[in-house]
Amino acid sequence: MPWSLFEILSALPTFALVLFRLGGLMATAPIYASSIVPIRMRVGLALTLSAMMFPFVRSQVPAEISLINVLVSGAGEMLVGLSIGLAITVILTCADITGQLVAQQAGIALGQVFDPSRQEQTTVVGQMYGLTLLTMFLVAGGHRATIAALLDTYAVIPVLSYNYDESVLLLLIEMLMAALILGIRLAAPVLIALFLASVMLGFLSRTMPQMNILSVGFTLRVMIALGAASIALASCHDLLLDGIWSGFELVRGTFGLDVSRMRLVN
Repeated sequence: MPWSLFEILSALPTFALVLFRLGGLMATAPIYASSIVPIRMRVGLALTLSAMMFPFVRSQVPAEISLINVLVSGAGEMLVGLSIGLAITVILTCADITGQLVAQQAGIALGQVFDPSRQEQTTVVGQMYGLTLLTMFLVAGGHRATIAALLDTYAVIPVLSYNYDESVLLLLIEMLMAALILGIRLAAPVLIALFLASVMLGFLSRTMPQMNILSVGFTLRVMIALGAASIALASCHDLLLDGIWSGFELVRGTFGLDVSRMRLVN
């Protein structure tokens, strides 16, 4: 039975509240917030998911709600989506940390390239790690787990009931710490290889003073860095999956969601 115009107009405030929460996620979450994805596709996905969730959350909203309440409460709804998307994005910044550490030690940090997915400059090594981590995120089903985490929040955080507290700030701090630790662990094999190369070049400079260590050493360090990074990336999928899994566990635990319902494929 088609809805009347009055029913459609009365349902718009609830639909807007659902859209606020999903819109916040689309603005910050990995993949969904990427400039590579057309904005029309992101808007269409947000509208489609909002329409799917609307029948389930309609009973949570009072029948009479003013426009002022919608706008004020919409800020809290959007904060839920922004917090989840931003927290997942922060854990993926470990690729930038790894790339910067490796590029700095290899002497190629000044060789910046343009990353079209984020519209900013990054190192060649950082882009290599970033693309690998993003691929693992997609293969593991992280894009589905992100949406699932947001949709599950309606069971524990009904519409109009979210109250901001320090738990979101603590979540972002924990995500930054986790990203830093993961970035250092990813860069460790390359840093060890570069350290051993520096020791070897030091011995060569003592035994063969006539060799131009500066010119030979720079090329050698770059080759060792790229080679060690390639080997490390080929064998660190378990580490990357554990990092992504841990990030979702922190997010779901902070919002009181069931960790066992994560949609990641191990």
